[in-house]
Amino acid sequence: MKFQGPKSHIHSIARGLLVSGEEIILCRVRDAKWFFLPGGHIEDGESARATLLRELREEIGTSDYKITSFVGICENIFPLEDNVSQHEINIIFKVDVPQEVQMNNKEDHIEFVNISVNDLKNYKILPAALKDGVLEWLKDGKPFLKEI
Repeated sequence: MKFQGPKSHIHSIARGLLVSGEEIILCRVRDAKWFFLPGGHIEDGESARATLLRELREEIGTSDYKITSFVGICENIFPLEDNVSQHEINIIFKVDVPQEVQMNNKEDHIEFVNISVNDLKNYKILPAALKDGVLEWLKDGKPFLKEI
C-alpha cells in the first residue's frame, strides 16, 4: 500500500502507561534527568495499538502485554535546536505487565525504571502535560486531552 507524503511534520506517537502491580515502568535515555512513557512513532498503515505492541517488543523484547484501556491524548511542541521545533501527538494506552516479566533492554541508549504509582508525581516526565494527564487519569479513570 502506498501513502501520500506528509504535508506537515507532526509526529504521531503511541505510548504505554506500563503498570506492573503497584508500579509504573518509565523509560529514559541513559543518564538523562527526565523520563518518558515507552512507545514510538506510528508507521503508515499501522494502528496506534499495533505500534505500541511492536515498540514494546523492539525495546523490551517480550510480547507478554495486554493493552487494557485508552488513557488519553497529549499534544506537544518542543524545541529540538535553535529555531527548530517538533510537534507531536501522543496517544496513550494502559498496558498491564505481569510482575514476573523482566524488563530486558533491547536498545543500548535507553533504560527502564520501575517506580511506585504513588511516586509518579515526584519524577520529571516529559511532556509535562502528559504527566499531568496521567496523574488525573490515575485519580479519576477518565481519558484526558491535553492540547497545545
